[in-house]
This record gives sequence, structure tokens and C-alpha cells, in this order.
Amino acid sequence: MAGSQLLRRLVLEYLEEIEIKGRAAITAKRYREYLEAFLIWLAATRHKDAAALTLDDVDAEGLRRYRLYLARRRDARDGHVVGAATRNLYQVALRNFLRHCRRHTPSLPDPDDALELAKVRDREIRHVERDEVARMIKAIALDEPNGLRDRAVLETLFGTGCRVSELCAMTRRQVDLDQREAEVVGKGGKSRLVLLTEDAAYWIGRYVETREDQAPPLFISRRHDEEGQLRPISIRQVQRIVDDAAKRAGLPVRVSPHWLRHSRLTVLARHAGIQAAQRIAGHASLQTTSRYLHLSDPQLRTLYDQAERADKER
Repeated sequence: MAGSQLLRRLVLEYLEEIEIKGRAAITAKRYREYLEAFLIWLAATRHKDAAALTLDDVDAEGLRRYRLYLARRRDARDGHVVGAATRNLYQVALRNFLRHCRRHTPSLPDPDDALELAKVRDREIRHVERDEVARMIKAIALDEPNGLRDRAVLETLFGTGCRVSELCAMTRRQVDLDQREAEVVGKGGKSRLVLLTEDAAYWIGRYVETREDQAPPLFISRRHDEEGQLRPISIRQVQRIVDDAAKRAGLPVRVSPHWLRHSRLTVLARHAGIQAAQRIAGHASLQTTSRYLHLSDPQLRTLYDQAERADKER
């Protein structure tokens, strides 16, 4: 691979490779977004068309300036400086891409040295209380065009504890309303079973009954793909649904879909045990699950110890 190779072509080859390796579709999609952002920035600084960029345009000083650009970048929605965790997502994607390129072009800068990740402070995992979730759900206007869908989305997020990406990828065939369960595909393409609350099953059923289409996605948007099929609801749409419901309910903070997941895992751990929460969450370790649970220290310690003993005795 010579330094004159076109970057955009190399990016496409890299994205195909991670797809072949079985990385999750959402990972490939985000890597495409993050790497495209780098190409656009690099083209602007090199005063070239992005399609004309080559590996020769990538050097250590340029990578340092890209890190500085990310550190100063502001969120278009609220004008705040983009957080360290978000910046790291862009840098990790670029790091991995450049590692891939260095296998054939060792003269490239070492991405591990040139793209040192920003330090991320530990932050409290946020959640909402059950009464706040109830207020959000009741705030959904059922007479609006997407009212039933939005109600079903909130009920499913809170009722299953699934990730927002998992919800967006759900299909009708993966949901069994009679058994009140659904199959979701999580990180690493791993499938697991999640349970539906009675409310979640009821509102999903009501929403699906109103659908006149045969599109496979469980939750759809109004947009169509290249083949004319209705697209599944997007992560951004779900974020807006949750945020809008929180505002209508009078909650004083912006609520993320992930907060509803945290809340469900806390309920599960409190009443069914930490192992149940771990299984529903799709976490590989109890330690990961424990970070998400909003329990008092004595409660958490008791549940954690019980789960650890039970796991050792299996």
C-alpha cells in the first residue's frame, strides 16, 4: 500500500473489513460517520477535495491539530464544548483505521502516540424515578400522528431495560406478545431474550394493530429506504421522543433513553437480584451491572454478595 493511496477508498475497504469480521452494524455505521468527519476536516485544512486525499496527507502534526479541533468543537444543539467521551469516539475510530493502514504503510504516524485519548472523568450514571417515568408516559399525546408509537417506545424502553440501539433494531418477528418476551441483538452481535412488562406488551400491541404496512421493523419512521420500504425508527428519533416527553412532563433536566434502561435495571436488581439485572442488561460481568444500579450501598452490597456466591456454586 503506497502513501499515494486515496484515503476515501481505504476507508471503504476498512469498513468492509470490520463488517466481514462481524462487528455490529451500528459500529460500522458510526465508524463511517466518524471517519467521514475526519476526511472533511482534513480536506479543509489541506485545501483539497476530500476525494483527492491520500495517506501522504496524514502526518503527526495534522493529527495533533485534529485533536485540538475536537477539543474546541461545540455541539450544534446547545453550543457546549463536546465532552471528552464523545471526542474519544472519533479518535478511537481514526486510531483503528490508521492501525489498519500501518500494516502496509509503516511510515504512517503511530496512531496510539499521535491520538492520545482524552481523560474522561467518572460520572454518575443518571436515571429517573418510577413516578417520573409515569409522568413522561402520560405526557405522550395519543391523538398526535405518532402518539401510539411514541407511547409504545417509552413503555418498551422502560419495560425491557434494552439499549436504544437494540430497540431501533427490533423486528416484529422478534417480539412475542403472548409470552411477553422479545429477542434483541446486543453488542458484538450477541442475541438475548428480554421480558416485556404487561404495559409494554399492551402498548406494542395497540401500536402494531394500527399499522397498515408490512414492514419488518417493530418501530418505524415515516421515511422510506431505496427499495421503498419504511425505515426503522432511528436512535436520534428515540432521543427526541424521550426528551420531548420529559419536557412535557415538567422534568427539569434533559432525559436520555439510557436513563430509562438504568431505571429498569435498578428495579430488577432491587426485587429480582443483581443476576437478573445482569442477564436482562446483556452485561458480561456483575461489576458492569453494579455501576448502573441506583441502590444504597448496603442494598447493593447484599445483592452483589448473594449473586457472587450463587454464581460460584453453579
